[in-house]
Amino acid sequence: MSNWIKVKLGDIVELKRESYQPKPDEVLPYIGLEHIGQGTLRLISVGKSNEVTSTKSYFSKGDILFGKLRPYFRKVVRPKFNGVCSTDILVLTSKNPRKFNQTFLFYLMASQEMIDLATASSSGTKMPRADWKVLQNLEISIPEDVNEQERIGKILETIDDKIDINIRMNKTLEEMAMTLYKHWFVDFGPFQDGEFVESELGMIPKGWKVIQVKDLGEVITGKTPSTKVKEYYGDKIPFIKIPDMHGNVYIVKTETMLSELGAQSQKNKMLPPNTVCVSCIATPGLVVLTSEMSQTNQQINSVVCKEGVSPYFVYLFFKSISDNIVTLGSGGTATLNLNKGDFSRIKLLMPTNEVMTGFNNKVESIFNLIKINSLNNIELENLRDYLLPRLLSGEIDVSKAEKQVEEVL
Repeated sequence: MSNWIKVKLGDIVELKRESYQPKPDEVLPYIGLEHIGQGTLRLISVGKSNEVTSTKSYFSKGDILFGKLRPYFRKVVRPKFNGVCSTDILVLTSKNPRKFNQTFLFYLMASQEMIDLATASSSGTKMPRADWKVLQNLEISIPEDVNEQERIGKILETIDDKIDINIRMNKTLEEMAMTLYKHWFVDFGPFQDGEFVESELGMIPKGWKVIQVKDLGEVITGKTPSTKVKEYYGDKIPFIKIPDMHGNVYIVKTETMLSELGAQSQKNKMLPPNTVCVSCIATPGLVVLTSEMSQTNQQINSVVCKEGVSPYFVYLFFKSISDNIVTLGSGGTATLNLNKGDFSRIKLLMPTNEVMTGFNNKVESIFNLIKINSLNNIELENLRDYLLPRLLSGEIDVSKAEKQVEEVL
């Protein structure tokens, strides 16, 4: 093992302080805390600089963005582009890339140990913020040899690159499914030669009908079990909240889990696999599928599809009208809220059983592959988070870790 040296964080990492005043006619990529996944080390989405009026900070491609507000959320990313970010994000870079490898430093800043130190150093009770003045004086150990740092960074980056490939593949697969849905149920491509009839939704193929969401199956509005009963929370049943839904087709991991006891306290809220969940309050229009028995909080309405109704058809229907759900939820109030009654009454087109079955058979393999990739990403994240502290402390030999990752990938 190479020599490890003790250094102060501020001696190897530099805080960039270049501020940016928004210009109405200029549009730069913008990253706020809301765009960064919790604990995933990746972006959920990217905003635009002209959408937020407050002062921002510049960042360059490859800089480390470290969320200082509530640091325990572990919002740390390394964008592959230039842009501006919220002032609740520290913009960090290597003081000397020839001596301190930037990729290594990214994983150092994203390590749970660093998150814990940042949380312990934060000031403010309701809105704790990590304090760079404290962080820069932290003493840490790093390999003296920059090549060793580079190898450690590369191992972890290789895992993250594979996760990114799976995410991109899932996006492409979902787009394929949506293209097929629109071809069948918006453009009526395969049915153009048949007879069409008048309906309240316009001309539709004969034999199809206009129904309401409540006709698709059981509509269930979620609920939060009492947080005062700590036995209700554990590690058995996924408890889906809006932050878990961003950027996902299938929910394979949730921030909060319920115990069997917690789930049983409201067993009428249980959702079987392939239930379609739609966010209806605060951030309406997000749509996901459950991958196992789950429950949701009260901001989410779910459809447990009855026999003969394809959950993939229902998922794609809600995705195709997500903008309308935002409109329906606005109702002139500051908080967007689409209640269960209005949600249940949303109208849609129901094809014949034969068409529904045919469509389900076409897209089922696409959704199964999306689920497999999503589950694979959880395993990869777990591997990365297992190796990360051990590589950063020298507990695991770098060559051994390289071999382990090679075997998995």
